[in-house]
Amino acid sequence: MNVISTLLAICVGAAIGLGLLVLDDLRWEARDRVPRCTTCGEQHPRHATHR
Repeated sequence: MNVISTLLAICVGAAIGLGLLVLDDLRWEARDRVPRCTTCGEQHPRHATHR
């Protein structure tokens, strides 16, 4: 029974680690994406001046 609980703990830890890696990757992609402007609706870099 000890072996099974140890393997279960390792699997749960690996699943949590992979989940954190996926979330970090999603956050990184969202940070690099060019945002949509709330004023004009177009996509341009942050802090861009409007013409």
